[in-house]
Amino acid sequence: MPHNVVLTGRPGIGKTTVCLKVRNVLEEKGYTVGGIYCPEIRESGRRIGFEIVDLTEGDRYLLAREGASGPRVGRYGVFIDNLERAAESIERAVEGTDVVIVDEVGPMELKSNTFVGAVRRAADAHTPAIFVVHERSRHPVVVDLREKRTDVVRFRVTLSNRGELPDRILEYMLEWLRER
Repeated sequence: MPHNVVLTGRPGIGKTTVCLKVRNVLEEKGYTVGGIYCPEIRESGRRIGFEIVDLTEGDRYLLAREGASGPRVGRYGVFIDNLERAAESIERAVEGTDVVIVDEVGPMELKSNTFVGAVRRAADAHTPAIFVVHERSRHPVVVDLREKRTDVVRFRVTLSNRGELPDRILEYMLEWLRER
């Protein structure tokens, strides 16, 4: 039976919002939710980078920033050391929470092999998980989650379905949690 949810969709469509709404309802029901999400950093209305937020601890640290050194993704330099921390957050969530969220598994995050390994382990674990994956990436871990795994329920977030998706995902999550 599936125990993972994979969300895809174009940038800015609301994938993170869907994840955070699911998280809020689960926590209201007494479940623990861990993992990470990676919001934009904006300055004067302009995106200048991304940060990583640990959902369990609340810690925030840089994922990527314009002009930073490190592996490049477009105009951003990626902070590999912080991706290692994000991988640790995912691993802790798999072991110590009821549900794991990994938002996002995209080009920046995939610069770290440690992060990729944590994503694989989270998908293989029995802890229900929600993964936001880049819709065009051909990286093996993304293709596996987006197309190949049989233990995944997949949704493409669109303007027309993003309002109802949290409820649909919650139905799956609550069923899986009851069966655990």
